[in-house]
Amino acid sequence: RRMGTSILRVCLVLLSFAACWQINLAHDAPGFSNLKEGAALNEKQENSLPDISDSRNMKAMKCTACQASVLEMSFGILRKENDEQRKLREVEVVEILEKVCSSKMDEYGLVLDPNTGNPTMQWSANEKTPRAKGGWVTRLAMGTCSDVYNEYEDYLVEQAPASCKINKEGTHKNCDSRELIRHVCVKGFKWCSEADIPVQPGDAGAVAGEDEAAEEGEEAEEEEDPATA
Repeated sequence: RRMGTSILRVCLVLLSFAACWQINLAHDAPGFSNLKEGAALNEKQENSLPDISDSRNMKAMKCTACQASVLEMSFGILRKENDEQRKLREVEVVEILEKVCSSKMDEYGLVLDPNTGNPTMQWSANEKTPRAKGGWVTRLAMGTCSDVYNEYEDYLVEQAPASCKINKEGTHKNCDSRELIRHVCVKGFKWCSEADIPVQPGDAGAVAGEDEAAEEGEEAEEEEDPATA
């Protein structure tokens, strides 16, 4: 755990010196033909970034980043169990949780409005979704995940695997992470309210604001990946 946390801290320190903003999107993203993958945000886009001095903005973004972190951890365990076709040992669960913040959350960015091209407060890790990354945006996503892991590691190690159950047909597992989100993001950090919790288990991935189900087909549908919305 110490090594994983140290690596994450190093990543966050390096990001603190990287004030460069960039656009991440697929080359064929509709409505964004004038934007290029990895291009710098223009002055108008930078000025349109959410005001992080506004506590309401920070709370809203931390709420969805917290939910995305919990979901990535839950589904990371599910994917590994599906690959291994067995229940994971505790040390394997810990390893998955440690990696999420550095290997998953750095892909999250703020979705660009399709009409204006300006950043919104909606998160996405979908490579087909135009999003702003870098600077405080990436630090916020990874830092929120780090807070979740550091404060709730024991709880998540015990409860996250239990949130995934075999469906009635006995064909595959589905994860319902709503109680994890309630415990960590609502009752724990108080970044979210009860109204922010997805109504249906399958809606949980909507917090990330992305949609990969179409490209992943039945496999994504079965696992209800956090990348779906």
